[in-house]
Amino acid sequence: MTADSVPRLARGCRLAEDREHGPVLLIPEGVLRLSGPGPEILRRCDGSRNFAQIVGELAGQFGSASTDRIEAETAAFLERLRDRRIIVVE
Repeated sequence: MTADSVPRLARGCRLAEDREHGPVLLIPEGVLRLSGPGPEILRRCDGSRNFAQIVGELAGQFGSASTDRIEAETAAFLERLRDRRIIVVE
């Protein structure tokens, strides 16, 4: 994941709110429950923000963590989702 990478949800995937479980990611294979910063990361993966902008926004929201940590954890999270074809990176 580079600073200029622009992630977005893949076709057929979308965020939703489940009354019982909270934020979930609907994917063709089923449903993924989201926790921690996952929903905040994915809300920003709309194809209009690059990775650097997403990290900057998250750093502003989660100011108690270092920017380096936010960047590393966000990149790892998005790369796992890219490997599963849940997000597309342009």
